[in-house]
Amino acid sequence: MNFDLFTYLTSLAFIFIYSRLAIHYAPAIFFYFINSNSRTTGYLEKPRILFHLIGLSLMHLMFSFHQSYRGSDIPIQLLAFLVFSLGLFFFVISWGEKFKYSFSEKLKIKTVRPFNNFNLSISDFQINHLYNDMVRFDLLDQEKTSIEDFRNVFLKGWNSHSSKLHLKMDGPSCREFFNYLVKTFPNNSITLKNLFINSGLVLRPDAKRYHYNTLKNAPTRTPNSEHHETLLKIFSKLN
Repeated sequence: MNFDLFTYLTSLAFIFIYSRLAIHYAPAIFFYFINSNSRTTGYLEKPRILFHLIGLSLMHLMFSFHQSYRGSDIPIQLLAFLVFSLGLFFFVISWGEKFKYSFSEKLKIKTVRPFNNFNLSISDFQINHLYNDMVRFDLLDQEKTSIEDFRNVFLKGWNSHSSKLHLKMDGPSCREFFNYLVKTFPNNSITLKNLFINSGLVLRPDAKRYHYNTLKNAPTRTPNSEHHETLLKIFSKLN
């Protein structure tokens, strides 16, 4: 019985890898359901799992090739071993401190940015002009939303005031309003969901929140909203 060094080494590598996976992910799967920080963990695990899949795919492919290859060509065997080693490298590097540090830094940058403030970069003149035009074209309920309310919603923390934006627009018009707003004032932390759903600061004429799916799908169903020309006119003056 011939001793196959390739099979021996690759078998050891597979034992190491799958043992490491079992040790790491068995508890992780259990604690996923009770860990409140699972979002942070997931941010790191997603790229790590991608590296695992790439590495294991290369390793299994080369192992299968070696098992089925009947020739004794040394260069081909060496190439298969090098590709297998590359797959092992993809796996091992994902457990290094450099990999963890890289994604941890990105996570810090992502989490430092506050999500309870729209951080809209807009001048006093522009926000006053926007408010007045929306009132003039009957897109905003002036009786329920003062200029101070308007300022509070866009410039202050969500929980630091009791102001609300009472719009007089349907879903497609609100989606266009959002598109124009973030395009005209690109320095902001505004997302469609945060503005109309999560913040609870922007309300429909009936004082209820807008439906997210209606807003999200509006461009497909209604390319040009009821107030398309009006919104275009308002925001064109703010550029």
